[in-house]
Amino acid sequence: MSKLRDNVFLAIILTGSSAIIYFIQNAIFHQPLQTVFYIFQDMAFMPFQALIATLIIDQFLKIEEKRRKIKKTNVVISTFFVDAGVNIMMAMSRFNQNHNEACKSIKIEKLIVNKGSSLKKAASELEYCFYADPNKLDELASIMDKNKEFLLNLLENSNLLEHESFTDMLWAVFHVADELKTRGDLKRLSRVEIDHISEDMLRAYTAMVMEWISYIIYLKDEYPFLYASAIRKNPFYKVII
Repeated sequence: MSKLRDNVFLAIILTGSSAIIYFIQNAIFHQPLQTVFYIFQDMAFMPFQALIATLIIDQFLKIEEKRRKIKKTNVVISTFFVDAGVNIMMAMSRFNQNHNEACKSIKIEKLIVNKGSSLKKAASELEYCFYADPNKLDELASIMDKNKEFLLNLLENSNLLEHESFTDMLWAVFHVADELKTRGDLKRLSRVEIDHISEDMLRAYTAMVMEWISYIIYLKDEYPFLYASAIRKNPFYKVII
């Protein structure tokens, strides 16, 4: 009610101001017909002016809304990698038989130029060779199980609805956690089960790498101080023996 009253008061003030200005103009120049002519001339352009103003304002509001959504989404993505993602990537990298080569190829500081295009290209060209070694799976299963509820909470976050690639990555990671949880004794897996889990890990890890790189590029451009912190926990620094 207070806002409506303020709007009505503002409309009265502005309308009254226009009337007073036109009255003063007529009192000074004594040309009422010309004044009326200009009033109608201005009114003739008002629909067009309203159209232009609406389009510009609408576009501006859409840009601002998109920026706000991107910022909210990246807060969620940052939470994932800080609290769980990087640790999961490091744990999964132990099953990548080409991890040492990946560490040599992915030099973040050298490749993160031109909006990270070189870094993305290098990552997309990596060849991963995953083998779900039954003797190592218990440790990964423990890490995944510890973060399973956290992953579920992220999947329910409305800010991720329009970020399909990140949501798909979360589902891939969650699927690995689910597989390890339901397979029973991981040290007694059959060859078919090992191959299946290896494929699941490859899918999840590849998606995490690309999302992590996009996240790092965003931090470098928007939040350099956070980038410096995130890069210290680079999953490609540590060479797995």
